[in-house]
Amino acid sequence: MKDKIKTIIWDLDNTLYKFSEFHINEWHTGVSKYMSSQGVELPLNEMIDLCEKGWQEHRDSNHYFVKHYGVDANKAHVEMFQHIDHNMVIPCMETPQLMKEMRNHNHVILTLATSEWAHRVLDHTGLKEFFHPDFIFGAEDYNFEDKAHSPRGILMALDKIGGNANEVMFVEDTLPNLTMAKQHTDVNTVYLHHDRPINDNDMGDVDLSIKDTPELLKWFKEIPAK
Repeated sequence: MKDKIKTIIWDLDNTLYKFSEFHINEWHTGVSKYMSSQGVELPLNEMIDLCEKGWQEHRDSNHYFVKHYGVDANKAHVEMFQHIDHNMVIPCMETPQLMKEMRNHNHVILTLATSEWAHRVLDHTGLKEFFHPDFIFGAEDYNFEDKAHSPRGILMALDKIGGNANEVMFVEDTLPNLTMAKQHTDVNTVYLHHDRPINDNDMGDVDLSIKDTPELLKWFKEIPAK
């Protein structure tokens, strides 16, 4: 498979860098501060709990604020990042050097966050040089449609970059996102499991399963994993 790949479409959060408990707490705190600025009158700890509940049940920290407090979903999706500090992201020290050896591939971002957040994170993690600004796609570029429930994002990305889908690798840490992409395209799918348990029954739409981004890049370069 690796020999035919010309383009890699990367998810961003928890893919090009790994979530930590600190990161998740800071994210929920930032979202809570945004909700407070929108008139949600709850103690901070209760808002953080609602963020966590939304994340666990819907993979969306904003979910219950939109549902119960009249917060505009798309507006919140964009503006909440003003309250989230990209410095909370812990860069992977291996990734930039490994990416330097992958310059013969095109690199694309397809994130459910915003493109503005992606630019900040890529700069912070030392990866910005590998991504052309025209190929950094945020949720605002594909109508805020969740990649797990709509193929709009992957279809938009493939259309923008051109070429054949079977020469593209789509890298994600979220299985439903890969399943949706595979059902609508013949893109090559890669699941980053971060040592999470894997149920083989859920892997039917996955072409390759790898622990994390450095391991995937080493797989391309045929560097043995430790």
